[in-house]
Amino acid sequence: MTNYEHYQSTVDQVNRVILEEVSQPWKIRHHDALAADECVVSMVAPTGTVCQHLNLSAEQAQSCWPDQSVVGRQVIEYIVRGAARLAPLRQSAFRNNFPHWLDHGLQQIHDLTSSKSKIETFLDDPGYPYPSQVNIGGNYLPCWVWGAQGNELAISVIDRRTGHFADPKNIAPELLIDREKWLGAQVIDSVDESIETIRHYISELIHQQRESLPDEPTLADAIQNPTTSTLSPVLSVALFMAIVVGFFVTFKWLLGF
Repeated sequence: MTNYEHYQSTVDQVNRVILEEVSQPWKIRHHDALAADECVVSMVAPTGTVCQHLNLSAEQAQSCWPDQSVVGRQVIEYIVRGAARLAPLRQSAFRNNFPHWLDHGLQQIHDLTSSKSKIETFLDDPGYPYPSQVNIGGNYLPCWVWGAQGNELAISVIDRRTGHFADPKNIAPELLIDREKWLGAQVIDSVDESIETIRHYISELIHQQRESLPDEPTLADAIQNPTTSTLSPVLSVALFMAIVVGFFVTFKWLLGF
């Protein structure tokens, strides 16, 4: 088995395992953005983990991802497929990109097109997405390949240091590195190592989201800003205290104090 075949076999096995582990279905939630005509779209797993964030126009958000709708399986398969193709690669640029893939991978497709049917075409093509390298000005840079756009390929270059996506653009196919030769020269992680890599970055994502949750509101918060989010926890505590006090009053009365 060549190194390229080893990579392909690893990807297939990792993809199957991770797909079985992903909790489904994901649901769409809309959140207000700073601009009135924009919307932040979250894809949320049953566990509460936000699996993707999208920044879209309000019109596009409602057209492509209606609020409270169920995310199609094709989306989950797309995200897992990309993660499985990324995980065996040890290059730091791709490892640095992992959190961005898990959180913003779909944003790149939306930045390429606003057409719902075209987005679905990208999602449905099992040949994409995949990590690669592209010749830009004589230098080969790490990138993601999203799919065909006519006679060209849509890609996003990855910042080597931060892992962030650059804006997507179309390139001539011959600018991509020979994938079989490139992967044949890489150190490829095993199936178990690749699975653990994905689990590690998912755990990091969950941890970061939990850390970013706001603290429980205090009584002062409830008084100064009496909204449902501040009142509910405070009222819960107040109700509990009332029950405790009532119990002791009744207990003392029964004993004749």
